[in-house]
Amino acid sequence: MTSIIIDRALRATCQTFLHGNGPITPRVWMERMLAMPEIELAGDEYNVGPGIDLLQAQVAGLLGKPTALFFHKAVVGQQAVLFAHRERTGRRLVAVHPKSHIAADESDAVERLSDLRLVRIGPDDAPFTLADLQGVKEPLAAVVVELPLRNAGFRAPSWEDLVAMSAWCREQGIAFHLDGARLWETQPFYGRSLAEIAALADSAYVSLYKGLGAPGGALVVGEAAFLDTLKPWRSRMGGNLYTAFPYVLGGLYGLRHFLPRMGDYHAHAAALAEALSTRDAPWAADRVMCNSFRLVWPVAAPALANALERMARVEGIWCFGRVIPLPVRGHCCTEMVVGDATMAHEPDAIADRFARLLTVARG
Repeated sequence: MTSIIIDRALRATCQTFLHGNGPITPRVWMERMLAMPEIELAGDEYNVGPGIDLLQAQVAGLLGKPTALFFHKAVVGQQAVLFAHRERTGRRLVAVHPKSHIAADESDAVERLSDLRLVRIGPDDAPFTLADLQGVKEPLAAVVVELPLRNAGFRAPSWEDLVAMSAWCREQGIAFHLDGARLWETQPFYGRSLAEIAALADSAYVSLYKGLGAPGGALVVGEAAFLDTLKPWRSRMGGNLYTAFPYVLGGLYGLRHFLPRMGDYHAHAAALAEALSTRDAPWAADRVMCNSFRLVWPVAAPALANALERMARVEGIWCFGRVIPLPVRGHCCTEMVVGDATMAHEPDAIADRFARLLTVARG
């Protein structure tokens, strides 16, 4: 079902933001970059430069891997990983969840651009497990686990399931890759270091723009010899940008400013879910696994979208950017992302606001 996008022009007119870090304008990005000491470094050209070197070294160190490789776009980085495993193993099959980003949000890129084939495993509303993997009877080139699984409500495997899948893949000689688009945000849920989580995988991707607030960019971490095989694929897919300094400086800023706050964001998200459970309000996840969770509203999507636009227009409050219809009649959902803007409001106050919003939507 098609999501209803809330009029983005209204966002610029709002004074109060309950979702994420609030609006980040080009001016805000430029001011952050100009305040960075790294602004004095020599510029990068075609993925070579001191800023990119510094960023790659910092991310590799945080994730406990020998090296990291910068990509302008995660879609390119993860395709490069899978194409490299295809070449290395001669195998064509990759196990993914049916609601993973690779399977659901990339216009079938992997299968249209190569002879790789995706094996979609696991239930619709939860991550797959070792039992699902063991049910695949054909040889796999790689297994991709998305942390967390956004399209299933930001769900993550248990630590025990993650360890079991990692061990099985190593026994079978199958590459284990983490789609860590929100790995930064999921780390507090596991209560283990980023390096401990990444140690389970042969390679992992992390985003610079989701949790870290950069204008864009991504990195893949792993063994140096393997990452060297990704460089030709990066070039083939248009990844040799003349300069990427906005992404690089934005990523360095995010590592410094946003990464240390991930534990606070997760705790605030859990407190908000708990506060919502005591009200006639949207239903939140029973267990919050990162700084984000899904809210289910017992009202039709158009009615909630109208109420959200009215709140933005009349009260200057921005809650969510889109409303997602659900197959259950008279129900829809939104995604709640906790960031700096959310932290300015107590969970009880936000829960009261959402309860009132539901009342307005019911009309």
